[in-house]
Amino acid sequence: MIYEMKRTVRCSQIGEDGAIRNSALVDFLQDCSLKHLDNEPVMSPFFRETGCIMFLISRQLDIVRKPMLDENVTVRTWTYELNRLYGFRNTVIYGENGDILIKSIAGGCFIDSSNMRTTKVPQEVIDRVVKEPKLEDMEYLSRKISLPHTPAKVFDPVQINRCFIDMNKHVNNARYIDITDEFLPDGVQAKRIRCEYKLPVRRDSVVIPKVYTTSGLVAVDLCSPEDKSYALVEYSF
Repeated sequence: MIYEMKRTVRCSQIGEDGAIRNSALVDFLQDCSLKHLDNEPVMSPFFRETGCIMFLISRQLDIVRKPMLDENVTVRTWTYELNRLYGFRNTVIYGENGDILIKSIAGGCFIDSSNMRTTKVPQEVIDRVVKEPKLEDMEYLSRKISLPHTPAKVFDPVQINRCFIDMNKHVNNARYIDITDEFLPDGVQAKRIRCEYKLPVRRDSVVIPKVYTTSGLVAVDLCSPEDKSYALVEYSF
């Protein structure tokens, strides 16, 4: 099952260069993915009946071209791999002429919402879900991010305020991008963004950014004061 939605890039979604912000790109991707889950004829009833949820663990965006102000785009998403523990999807943003602007992969694991532990979905449920072929013209990197073997620069803690929190009562995955974009060099546009989500961050927490820089790459490890990694975000140029 392929789910599709139309979007127009508005002024609230662009950065100072007139192109859509990285976090707004993620908003487009996750909005389409969540609506797909809401409308999926097998998994949606299963989630409602069992309290099982899909918890995002990784994302990869390959940026061909960022859409600009007032540009109309089409976002399409589909599941290409699913097993009892994990699911993987492509979500692609197309321009007005049908050209691919953004290619992405997202991976999630099944969680029992009553205890927030991983759970296995019955195989008979998995077998009923329609899977589509995965996007061919894309490099599928590991969902695990390896930090560069260089010293990190540690920045001041970032306070997690109400504006970062979504309906799941933790930091929305797009807001991590808002935080880590601050550590990109001025005028540099990422060609690829990878995210690894490890632990949810709650309101009134603080995250400590540890930034690793090498040739053509910036990686940000968002850590707790106890040095536990909440999320890793890697930018390639």
